[in-house]
Amino acid sequence: MKRAAFLTILILATPGLLPDLAAAETKEPAASLDPKVRAFFEQHCIDCHDGDIKKAGLDLTALKPDFTARDNFAHWEKVFDRVSRGEMPPKKNEQPPAAARAAFVKSLGGELHAASLARQTTEGRVALRRINRTQHENTLNDLLGVSIKLGDVLPDDGSVAGFDNVSEGLDVSSAHLLRYQEAADLALNAAIATRPPKKLASRRTGKEAANYGQMPGLMDKFVRLDGGRLNVYIVLPFHIESDEVPTTGRYRLKIVAQALNTGGHPLPLRVYGASGHHRDQRTLATFDAPPDSPGVFELETLLHKQGVIRIDGWQLPTEHTVRDRLKGKPLDGSYTGPGFAFELMELEGPLSEFPPPGHKRLFGDLPLKPASVVKAERAGQPLPEIRENRNDDEWRRDPLIPVSKDPRADGQRLLREFLPRAMRRPVDDKTIAYYVGVFQERLDQGREFHTALRGTYRAILSSPHFFYFREQPGSLDDFAVASRLSYFLWSTLPDDELTSLAAKGELRKPAVLRAQVERMLGDKRSQRFIENFTGQWLELRKINATTPDPSLYGEFDAFLLWSMPLETQMYFGDMLRHDRSVAEFVHSDWTMLNSRLAKHYGIDGVHGGELRRVALKPESHRGGVLTHASILKVTANGTTTSPILRGKWVLEKILGTPPAPPPPDVGAIEPDIRGATTIRQQLEKHKAIAACATCHKHIDPPGFALESFDVIGGWREFYRVPDGGISKGRLPLPHYPERTVLRGPDVEIGGTTPQGREFKNVDDYKALLLEDKEQLARNLARQLLVFATGAEVQFADRELAKSIAARTRDRNYGLRSLVHEVVQSPAFLTK
Repeated sequence: MKRAAFLTILILATPGLLPDLAAAETKEPAASLDPKVRAFFEQHCIDCHDGDIKKAGLDLTALKPDFTARDNFAHWEKVFDRVSRGEMPPKKNEQPPAAARAAFVKSLGGELHAASLARQTTEGRVALRRINRTQHENTLNDLLGVSIKLGDVLPDDGSVAGFDNVSEGLDVSSAHLLRYQEAADLALNAAIATRPPKKLASRRTGKEAANYGQMPGLMDKFVRLDGGRLNVYIVLPFHIESDEVPTTGRYRLKIVAQALNTGGHPLPLRVYGASGHHRDQRTLATFDAPPDSPGVFELETLLHKQGVIRIDGWQLPTEHTVRDRLKGKPLDGSYTGPGFAFELMELEGPLSEFPPPGHKRLFGDLPLKPASVVKAERAGQPLPEIRENRNDDEWRRDPLIPVSKDPRADGQRLLREFLPRAMRRPVDDKTIAYYVGVFQERLDQGREFHTALRGTYRAILSSPHFFYFREQPGSLDDFAVASRLSYFLWSTLPDDELTSLAAKGELRKPAVLRAQVERMLGDKRSQRFIENFTGQWLELRKINATTPDPSLYGEFDAFLLWSMPLETQMYFGDMLRHDRSVAEFVHSDWTMLNSRLAKHYGIDGVHGGELRRVALKPESHRGGVLTHASILKVTANGTTTSPILRGKWVLEKILGTPPAPPPPDVGAIEPDIRGATTIRQQLEKHKAIAACATCHKHIDPPGFALESFDVIGGWREFYRVPDGGISKGRLPLPHYPERTVLRGPDVEIGGTTPQGREFKNVDDYKALLLEDKEQLARNLARQLLVFATGAEVQFADRELAKSIAARTRDRNYGLRSLVHEVVQSPAFLTK
C-alpha cells in the first residue's frame, strides 16, 4: 500500500489525530525570474545548458522560474550552489566579473530564501514524522521499565541527509503497523509480572573455574591452579564462565584478579556477556587487572535469561600461537608468559523489586494472585494448594494475574494515568473515551480484566498517537518541545521533570531550556545522543561493515576493533562535557587511548584496556577525528584505501560542502593492489573527463591528505602488496615488529587545494582547514539541526546555521555551546 493512501486510512481511523496531521497546501503564484539572473544565464550558462546540449542533463531554458514546486526549487538550489562556489562556469571558460557573480548570487539567493521561508511558515520545516527504530525501542523500554532488544522486530529506517530520524526517510506502511503490534507484545510480556523472579547468587573461585572449564592438554601447561587461584596464560580455547542467569534483568558482577608477568603493567581483561545456543558475545567492559595485588572489578549490567558472564585476557595469545612460538619444545608446565590470576567471580540478581516498575505502571498496586486461585474464588470453590517453590511449568500453567474488585473503574483509572505518559502530552476526553471503550468492549466480550486491559495497552502502543510526533505548524507547544528535546538528547520520551515544566508552560523559557539541556547532558542517558549522533554523522555505525584482509592486515584483532569506535565516542563526549572547540574535530594535542590503540598508533607509555585522555606529540600525526582509526576504517574497504571515498567523507562530514554525484557513465577508480599503477596516476586520467575534474579538485586533496593511513588507521609510508605483487622486499611492520609485510610503492601524499594552497601531508592539510573555524562550526550546526529536528537543512536554514555558529564565536565555537544554540533556535522551537 502506498504511504499516502495508508496514512489517509490511518488518520481517518484514529480519533483526535486528524487536526495534528493536517498540512497546509502552498498555493503561491510562480516566482518571476529577476532580470539580473536571466542576464547572467544568457551570457555565461545557456551555451552549455540549453535544450540542445544539456550538459550534466541540465536545460536552463526549460527550468521554470517557479520556486514553490519542490523539484523545481531543488534544481534552482543546485544552480545557486555551483555558481556561488565558483564551480560554474568551468574554469576553462570565460569567467564572469566578480560584481556580476555577486549580483546573481544575491538576487537568486534572496528568491530562494523567501520561497523556503514561506514554505516553512505555511507547512512547517518538519513533515509528519514518527519515532524511528532506535527511539521506538528506547521509548517502550523506558515507558515500561524493561530492557529488550527489538532490532529484529522493528523495520529498518531510511536515511536522509545522513540520519535515520529525518521525516522524509520514515515511511509508514501496513507492515510497520504489524511490526509495532509485535513490538508492543514483546514489551508488555517483559513488563507484566507473571511469577516472582528466580534469584541467582553465584560464587565461582579459581578452583571451581578450573574444574568447570578443564580441557585436556591445557591444564598444568597454560592454565594452572596456584592454591586458590587459577593462573591463565592463553585466551583460547579456555575461558572462565559464570553460572547461567535464570531470569532476564540487571545483575551485579564482582571479579577479583591480578596480572602476572607483565613487567609491572596492568593486564586488560575482557568482560563479556554470552547468550543463546551459540553463546553470542557482547563486550561489556574491560577490567585492568593490576600487577602488584589482586584488583576488584564491579559492574551492574543487563543479562538475558540463560546468559552467562565470561572473562578472558584480551591480549593474551591463543594456545596455537604459544605452541608455534615454542617450536616443538616440550610443554612441561614451565611456560610463564604474561597472564592473569583469577581468584573470584560473584554474580547476583536480578536486582529489581517485585512487582517491577513497569508492571506497576500498567496495573498499579492491584494485588497479584495465581490464576487458579482467582478462578476458584470466583466459582466459590476450595482454593488450590500453591507450592512455595513452583517450577517453570507450574508457573506457565498458573501465572500470577492482577485482580480487580471493580474492573471497569480500575481499568478507566489506569488508562487515564497511562495515556498521557505514552502519548507524551495531555490527552483529550474524546481519545480517553475511545480507549476506555476499547477496554470495556473487551470486558463485555467476556475477557478477563487483565487480558482486556493488556489488549488495550497493546492498541495504544501500536497506534499513531504513540509512534508519531504531534506537532502543529508554527511555534511548538511546551509538550512538543519536551518531546523534541528528549528525543534529541536521550532518544526517548520526556521524563517527569520535562513533562512537569511543560504542564506549567515554562519549558520554552530560554533560561529553563538552558537549565534542562545542562541537566540532560549530565544524565547517563545522554550517552545515547553521543552514540547515535556520532554513529551517523561520523558513520561509526559502519565500523563492522568491512573485514580487513588477514593476509595483508594480520595485526587487526577484536580488541582493536572494540577500541576504535570508543575512542571517537569518548572524544566527542569529552568535547561535549568541556565545551571544547569544534576545531578539535580537525586537530587536537590529545585523544582517548588504551594500550591497544596506543600500540597501533606507536605511542608509548599507555597501559591497560580502559580508554583515557592521553597527550599527543606532534610527530604522532594524530589528533582530531580525521586521524582516528575508526574513521579511517569506515572510509576504506578491507583491502585498499581510496582518496575519493575519504575525500568525499571529509567534504560531507567535516566541511559541509558535499560534492555532486558522479555522472552515471563514469566508471569507479579501483586501487591496484598489485602495485603496477598508482592511485594518483589513475585519478589524473580520470580527471581528464571535464565532468569529473570539477568535483575532483575538491575531493582529491583531503583524500590524499589521509593516504598516510591504511585501511585500519595505521600510519604508513608505503603500500602493502599481497604475495605475488610487485614489491621491494619484506619489511618488519612499524609498531608490530613480530610481523612482516611486502613493501609496495611509496604512499602518495600531498596536493593542492581548490584555492591553490599546497600541502605536503595530513598535518599541513589540517592546518589549512583550521584557518576557517567558522565553516567547521556552521557545518556542525547544520548536522545538529538535522538530528535535533528531524528535517533536512533547507535554504532558509542556511542563514540560521551561520548565526548559530556566529553566536558561539566568543566561546571558541564550543560543542556544548552549539547544542545550546540549536535548542534555543527558531528551527528547534517551531514545526
